[in-house]
Amino acid sequence: MFSWTPGFQWFFAKGWRGPVSPIAHAPTDPIVERDAWTETLSAVAREPLDACPDFPTIAARHEAWWHQALIDRPLFCASSTIRPSQSSGKHLDLLLTDPDRWFTETRADMLNVRHLGDSLPSIRVDFGPVILGGLFGARTEFGSNTTWTHPLIDEAWTNAPDGTIDETGAFWKTLLRLMETVSSDARGRYLVRTPDWGGSGDVLLNLRGSENLCIDVLDRPDVVKRAVDAIYPAWRKAYTTCHRIVLANGAGIIHWIGLWSNEPYLIPACDFNYLIGPEPFNRIFLPDIARQTATAGRGVFHLDGPGATKHIDALLEIPELRAIQYVPGAGTPEALPWIDMFKKIQAAGRSLVILCYAEEVTTLLDELKPEGLCFVPFAGPAGVSVEDAFDLMCKRF
Repeated sequence: MFSWTPGFQWFFAKGWRGPVSPIAHAPTDPIVERDAWTETLSAVAREPLDACPDFPTIAARHEAWWHQALIDRPLFCASSTIRPSQSSGKHLDLLLTDPDRWFTETRADMLNVRHLGDSLPSIRVDFGPVILGGLFGARTEFGSNTTWTHPLIDEAWTNAPDGTIDETGAFWKTLLRLMETVSSDARGRYLVRTPDWGGSGDVLLNLRGSENLCIDVLDRPDVVKRAVDAIYPAWRKAYTTCHRIVLANGAGIIHWIGLWSNEPYLIPACDFNYLIGPEPFNRIFLPDIARQTATAGRGVFHLDGPGATKHIDALLEIPELRAIQYVPGAGTPEALPWIDMFKKIQAAGRSLVILCYAEEVTTLLDELKPEGLCFVPFAGPAGVSVEDAFDLMCKRF
């Protein structure tokens, strides 16, 4: 296991800086069905779901959130288990070996969830983090709740992804089968969540390894940039194929973050960005984030931990990034220290998804505009429950 030395980590995170340059990216490959998808999604949003009779009201609240508007109150997305004794989990070890059993057990888990506020019932066709690595043929190990992708790219980058998905592989075949199974069952009942596609930087992180990729970003940035560009058509194929399957079945589609949108959207990410400074991030990875987001139409960037916050100014230059999701890092779970950044995001006309302790919700409400605000709370050391936090928030609106 590679271990970052303080000096090496400082070099990539702090020492290699440069000005934020204008965002330019290769032309997008437009999705011609996007307007039709919007019509289907808008129609789905008008109808109750068996597992969520108030879905039209909740969907309208979500849609207002995208516009930094407020119908009645901020979004509040939390959930709990109805019967804790019932076994639950992601059942990832069943995906390739027994997909029918995966669906049966995952559906039972979905029905065992109590949703609070604006949380939405859904089944996620989940392959663990960064499914594109497996779609490119990388060897992947499955546990019950996560997967591990083994590095694939050789020292000369001769076998880097070329934009082609391995359509003969179990990953692709199982993805199509389960998207069809889940979406045909979901219509009028619940929503379908897509896998975690993984941003191009994170795909390469898995396929090359963190130490090697950091060195290559420094020594061979053009090689890395070509690989990033090559991933785009494969991402687009996977993204559009899943949308076509779900929407053809008349079901609603959301992404792993759990937000509803009347228009197609994306959760772009680059967790690798905490290891590099602004200059290489802006030059190598930011253009692809902009291109993917422009292709989808709307995006919520997944900003993962304090180490990623140095890139916020550049991210806010992407017009289609309508929101930022901030996830506190391991060992730094508090959201309150980042209020100034949240205010900057709101001042730029973007919405927010904030993972936070339940007891932080009231202070965040004091400091931030309620328009375009979404809380994803969890129990903290003060003992405030998410139910109490929700009640306190509702009393203000």
